[in-house]
Amino acid sequence: MKIRQASRCDAKTLAKLVLCSAPDVLAKTFGINDKLTALDFLYSSLLIEDGQYGYANHWLAEIDNQVVGCISAWHSDLLGSFHQTTLSNLVEFFGVDHALSVVQVSQTLQDCIPSPKQHEWCFGHFAVLEQYQKQGVGSALLKLMHKQALASGKLALSLDVERGNTQAANFYLRRGFVQKSESSISPRMKALGIGSHLHLSKGL
Repeated sequence: MKIRQASRCDAKTLAKLVLCSAPDVLAKTFGINDKLTALDFLYSSLLIEDGQYGYANHWLAEIDNQVVGCISAWHSDLLGSFHQTTLSNLVEFFGVDHALSVVQVSQTLQDCIPSPKQHEWCFGHFAVLEQYQKQGVGSALLKLMHKQALASGKLALSLDVERGNTQAANFYLRRGFVQKSESSISPRMKALGIGSHLHLSKGL
């Protein structure tokens, strides 16, 4: 197995994997119509280096030269350009009118996913192809996050997972993560059909 940082050439494959990490939430956030879909937005953004959905912020697991898993990270020390590029990608893909509505919807995620604290290394966009699960791919990607968090002086790994996704939650709990909090369902979340999320953390 090989773990590497994603490149622009991985955009098409990576977009499908990222969408698999949270299909309902991403579709409700970035899906406008048949022409402006979450998958197309992810692909467009992953052609760009910087930003939350940029390729440089993703790492891949490969087996026999096939991409089988991915993960992404963010933390409180990110540069302003990171957030600016994320917003620019939204405007460029959706246009000004649709971008404003997408930003409003994406703010709903703040109701269930707290901003990273100073000591936290947060990760997400975590997915492994079904046929490669239970083969150590996910654990290898988590080890990478562990190393990067320590190298950045962080004290904990953290993530947020929808409460109904018991398979994912159990995966993390078996690996030493503990539940720190659970989001309540805000009116905005209820309107979009987004459930409560568990905030899990693991000390390093």
